[in-house]
Amino acid sequence: MVMCPFIDYINHAPSGTACNVFERASGYEVVADRDYAAGEEILATYGAHSNDKLLVHYGFICHSGPDSNHPTPNPDDDIRLDHILLPALTPTIRTQLQDVGFLGGYALLPATNELCFKTQVAVRAMLLTCNEWEYFVANGEDLGEDQSNAVRNFMEPLLSQYLAEAAENFVRIAFRREDAIDMNNEFGLLDTRWTQIAQALEDFLNSAH
Repeated sequence: MVMCPFIDYINHAPSGTACNVFERASGYEVVADRDYAAGEEILATYGAHSNDKLLVHYGFICHSGPDSNHPTPNPDDDIRLDHILLPALTPTIRTQLQDVGFLGGYALLPATNELCFKTQVAVRAMLLTCNEWEYFVANGEDLGEDQSNAVRNFMEPLLSQYLAEAAENFVRIAFRREDAIDMNNEFGLLDTRWTQIAQALEDFLNSAH
């Protein structure tokens, strides 16, 4: 698509909120998702990318929250949890998860306020018997009693730890911002991203069991 300036100039919007781009036998085709008014910007989707990936690869993030034009979270976004969850897993459990392709890639999903399936699998590996865990991996539901609350209880201290990390980063960003006026926009993006992370963590921690 970078060889087709018309498409390459189109800005990004999350999945399901923008025009569709198709690769046809004759080339690329942009199909409007709705009627557009004269002068209204047309957006397309670069892919189902989280805000972390958009920030690293493209230098922007999709804004969300009550003070933005997009009050609901980016449906493609996720808050990665590997750095807090992996250290909480025993070496035996990590090996067990690696054998079935579930080691790493853990996330909190802001759009649904849920832990992703891989996270559910990893935590249950710590909590359940082998038979119960294997049943959940294969069927996506618990063999006996629903273990969702047990998973939540396991994750809450880790997510609280992550929330404290976010608070520390707000202080670091504010400190660095004072000494780098020319990079105010860059630090603004980091501040916004950490705000999104903190909000997602708070939403989950404050939600009812």
